[in-house]
Amino acid sequence: MASPRHPGVVLVPRCPVIFNATNWGDFVVHMEVNMDGQLSWGYLTGERICPPRPLLPTSTTYPPDADDDAKNALLEAFEAEMESYQSDLGVYETWLREEKSAKAILLASMEVDLSLSLRGLATSHLMWDHLRRSYEIRNEAMYLAVVEEAQSLRQLDSTVEDVHRQMTVV
Repeated sequence: MASPRHPGVVLVPRCPVIFNATNWGDFVVHMEVNMDGQLSWGYLTGERICPPRPLLPTSTTYPPDADDDAKNALLEAFEAEMESYQSDLGVYETWLREEKSAKAILLASMEVDLSLSLRGLATSHLMWDHLRRSYEIRNEAMYLAVVEEAQSLRQLDSTVEDVHRQMTVV
């Protein structure tokens, strides 16, 4: 969708929760809903795999002794191959376009310094997989440690804002 104020500029729909390395759980939930709304969640999860790039059929050559019926059959076969090629090329190009969109949405939904860590990863699925491996709570022991730390916080003389900030850090 082009911006009305800036012709030629495409607006990228961002996730309402911007990933900042401390909010992975919230980010995942909102990102899934956001990407589902864009029909792009499968690109991040790897469910929408890249179709093979179709090969252009070689042009038809007729044997020197071919009669008109043989030439027509060869021409019809070539035209059918070209039609299949055009269809497959459309599917391939659509996947590339939608993949680029998914990648743009993912990167726009992160703090810039975090998105730089994804440089060099070719697809949104590789990016998402890297983020998931890096930020997802990996085991129950880590989860229990975080829960214990959160439960140990007490307001005492602190303001509600200070306690909230401490909980956010945990």
